[in-house]
Amino acid sequence: MLNKRIKYGGNTFAFVAIIFGILVLINFLSTRRFIRADLTEDKRYTISKATKSVLDALDDIVTITAYFSTNPAEVAQIRRDIRDVLDEYNAFSKKLQIDFVNPADFDDGQKQELRFKGIPEVQINVVKKDKAEIANVYMGISIGYSGKEEILPVVRSTANLEYELTSTILKVTTKEAKTVGFLTGHGEFDINDQNHQQFRQLLDKSAQGQYNLTPVSLQDGKAVDTSVATLVIAGVKQPLTERDKYELDQFIMRGGRAIFLVDPIQLQPGTLQAAPLSTGLNDLLEHYGAKLGNNLLLDARYHDTARFQQGFMTVIQPYPYFIKIIKPNFSMEHSITNQLEALTLPWTSSLEMVTKDGITAMPLAKTSEAGRSIQGYYNLMPNAPIPPNAESQVYTVAVALEGKFKSFYAGKEVPPAPTVGGADPTQGSETPTAAPDTETRVTKTESEQTQIVVVGTAQFLTQLRPDGVNFFLNTVDWLTLGDALIGIRSHTITDRPLREVSEIEKNFIKYLCIVGIPLLVVVFGLLRYFLKRRAKRFVETYGSV
Repeated sequence: MLNKRIKYGGNTFAFVAIIFGILVLINFLSTRRFIRADLTEDKRYTISKATKSVLDALDDIVTITAYFSTNPAEVAQIRRDIRDVLDEYNAFSKKLQIDFVNPADFDDGQKQELRFKGIPEVQINVVKKDKAEIANVYMGISIGYSGKEEILPVVRSTANLEYELTSTILKVTTKEAKTVGFLTGHGEFDINDQNHQQFRQLLDKSAQGQYNLTPVSLQDGKAVDTSVATLVIAGVKQPLTERDKYELDQFIMRGGRAIFLVDPIQLQPGTLQAAPLSTGLNDLLEHYGAKLGNNLLLDARYHDTARFQQGFMTVIQPYPYFIKIIKPNFSMEHSITNQLEALTLPWTSSLEMVTKDGITAMPLAKTSEAGRSIQGYYNLMPNAPIPPNAESQVYTVAVALEGKFKSFYAGKEVPPAPTVGGADPTQGSETPTAAPDTETRVTKTESEQTQIVVVGTAQFLTQLRPDGVNFFLNTVDWLTLGDALIGIRSHTITDRPLREVSEIEKNFIKYLCIVGIPLLVVVFGLLRYFLKRRAKRFVETYGSV
């Protein structure tokens, strides 16, 4: 008996030792390799491929120092969440040096130096012993590389932390920032206008030092500056001259990227009456592969709401001319749109893709099957009747073109440049002189590999809706930087409208809940009753044998 106990005891001890050894081995391996499953659709709890690419491309050590207080508990929780994010960054790169510092241990001189660096001491409301108090805490992050340093002064959550961290890492590691220009001189959307300062701030924040913003004028007949990598043509109100179009064409021919946001209508001041708008861009864009529809679209199925003034009241009601594109109608293959959930485009026209040799055209966004096209003089009041002859179909509203484009002016004479110094001779000023003329210009007839994005409206820039802003920033990023930041920003975009169902589906679900579920309970009860009764008879018949 004793030998048997010793034998079984030895086996038990060996089994425990083996299990313990396996756990130690798994723990050792997990410090070097880890596996995790993120079951969310857009992998929002896993750092994106874009971030991993940025980390893989690091050629030197990047230091990330988190200056976080350890008390009170509210800040300690944020500190732990940020540590989790930074631990994941650290797992994908050996060129990150991450430190957590508690400034509570600093003396006055060190705290002053921290404030000078740009990390302030902030006040937060905390509850202690049923009393509301104010605590002074630090919640900043410093990112340094090769003597350059950028600061995230106050980080209150991890909601947008990946975008801020990765874009800041890109900022400090980028050798030279690119330039994004905004065309001016034809009534376009002006980023320097006082009415658009909020949009300018969003652009500056998004740029994070990756690109500079500058206005671009074609009024003097000069070429677009060679420093401009991407040119935004948004909301042209006055027709472009042939020389203006020539300079745009030659900008694209030298490999420049362009975004055309073309409004189809011009509203009369203070009304919702509109007339067709001529920009002079139709022939140029059709030559590149995107034909403007010269119409106005509405969507009877998917549209957003708009505010209207009725007397002394402001009402919000559905508005079919504010077309809402939802996820099934985005291109899932293109990085600009494959993570967008929704996008509202006010007063937009349709686009038609024209086949061109060497050009790849991809529709980025479409209306639903209930899209309709109208033309002529537009009455855009919310209750205005829709023309009965408008047929319902899917319309493309945004297109991305990529390839080597042929010049619109190949084989044509260079359009003459305007004169400069256009002063009035009657006022005693000098006679205007000729601008740089056509004699010195050589037309480039084919572009380098480049990209163009065309959208049938620019009005979403003035609406400042989050979905429109993110769509525009994604487009600028794709043209200027590639795919580096798009996937990260899109993690924060969530808009999941309920799927529209037919009346048959509604009635099916309704009667299933009213009749179907109770009927299933009755059927289950009867089935269980007959099975028990059958089992009882079986026992009575064969159990007595």
